[in-house]
Amino acid sequence: MKRRHFLTGAAGAALLSTLPVSSIRAFAQSASGVITYGQSTAVLTLDPAHGAFTGYPGGYEAALLIFDRLLDFDADMTIVPQLAEAFTMSDDLQSCEIKLRSGVTFHDGTPCDAAAIKFNIERMMNKEINTTNRPLWNPISGAEVVDDTTVVIRTSAPFAQLPNTLAHGSGAIVSPAAIEKFGEDGFAQNPVGAGPYMVEAFNAGQELTLKAFDGYWGEKPGASGVVFKFIAEPATRINAITTGAVDVIDSVPVQLVSQLEGNADVDVVRKPGLRPIGLAMNLTRPALADIKVRKALNLAVPVATIAEKVFFGFAKAPDSPLAFDAIGHKSVGETVFDQEKAKALLAEAGYTAGSDGVLAKDGAKLTLSLFAPEGLFPGDVSVAEIVAASLKQVGIDAQITKIEKGAYWDHLRQDKANLAWDLAMFGFNPSNASGTYHLASLFKSNADDEGKPDVWNIGRYRNAEVDELLNVADSAPEESARMEALGKAQELVWADAPYLWLQINENVSAVRKPVTGVTVMPIVFTNLRNAAKA
Repeated sequence: MKRRHFLTGAAGAALLSTLPVSSIRAFAQSASGVITYGQSTAVLTLDPAHGAFTGYPGGYEAALLIFDRLLDFDADMTIVPQLAEAFTMSDDLQSCEIKLRSGVTFHDGTPCDAAAIKFNIERMMNKEINTTNRPLWNPISGAEVVDDTTVVIRTSAPFAQLPNTLAHGSGAIVSPAAIEKFGEDGFAQNPVGAGPYMVEAFNAGQELTLKAFDGYWGEKPGASGVVFKFIAEPATRINAITTGAVDVIDSVPVQLVSQLEGNADVDVVRKPGLRPIGLAMNLTRPALADIKVRKALNLAVPVATIAEKVFFGFAKAPDSPLAFDAIGHKSVGETVFDQEKAKALLAEAGYTAGSDGVLAKDGAKLTLSLFAPEGLFPGDVSVAEIVAASLKQVGIDAQITKIEKGAYWDHLRQDKANLAWDLAMFGFNPSNASGTYHLASLFKSNADDEGKPDVWNIGRYRNAEVDELLNVADSAPEESARMEALGKAQELVWADAPYLWLQINENVSAVRKPVTGVTVMPIVFTNLRNAAKA
């Protein structure tokens, strides 16, 4: 069978595996000191299955240190080997052969070999155990042990994104012995991986303490330990890093960045994100089923001004349903602020202004319920208020309902009969770096629009041509064909305007000197895996 080696830049994965580990990783020469990370989200569970590392993104950030995966993403989201020395995809995109590093052990001393990998793959395939991230795992049909250091992962159909799945956070490899010891219900509080740090103490929702794993196969970790401490309030996190109570914080409010940049003891770390923010439109509502109304909504809001003024330039207006740095992104349009054109489109759609200035059609006012979380997305409430005020200027009455961030997701993922919103703020983070995964999760037709959405197509968007293009983007043998299909899908989705497109934010964290090696990933995560403290 002909095979192809997936490359990392100009070099193949097999070539990378021959380099010294120090050339792939940036760990310090020796561990010293404990790094304390003041997180904006609490770590609740630490299992890639059963809900996948809640809360988000805090649980994933801790998992990056506790667990290794077969493959990893570097700082630019290029796929590189981790537990794998090399990986080879078949030409038909239906299998991947993994060559494992030899001699790797879990924190409990048991071997991380091909049998353990097979156990993990089959566990994540199980829909009753792994209920989340299903688009990543559904295509996988099995895993076959060839020898102790070789495993073949097979898919039921061509699946070009298999390496992205294996590098995704949910691809974390857990100890089968620990699953047996603690059970499926207990592992999330007693996690055992093969990463550079192991759990010392875990107070779910409050604090997680890790210590360096002396038996780690790679370079020695750059700290003797890492403490993840939940600090919900941004002002409290800022104070904590300013006073030295913590070494790292995430989710720095952009309006306070200049304050930190003036502090000689603190470095600000920023990275353009992969999560476009927008307002999903409930297309089951008659008004929003009209494309003229949807396009008018997009024309009515000053998106570029929001990016510049609300986020002080730490955001950009989108030009596609995908973020600029997403794999497969194509520039397919621009956000335009033109309220006169918006009014004209609404008039073409049959709406006329009443005495109160609110547009109406056939006796029904154009009143929309706008759901927004409090503190889940950058500037969520402020942006919602600007949107509502802008829509009012063109005759649309947008009523804001603010939802506590922990309960917000449940309000979005309702069956059709229980959808209480017309517009809902949402941002999808494609944490496997794939534009195809992103578009399919949000815009591939649901199997049944009456029920809950299959993934995150919460607005019930449906376009058969987009569905077919996404299938091609997922399975075509040649990358050029996959990218062409993905680009065309972006064009169609943008033209259909199922979202009121808003902004793409940068991810901003802060690090106190002398801590080094902290990176902010495009997929929201602040990554301390390579961090060191003198």
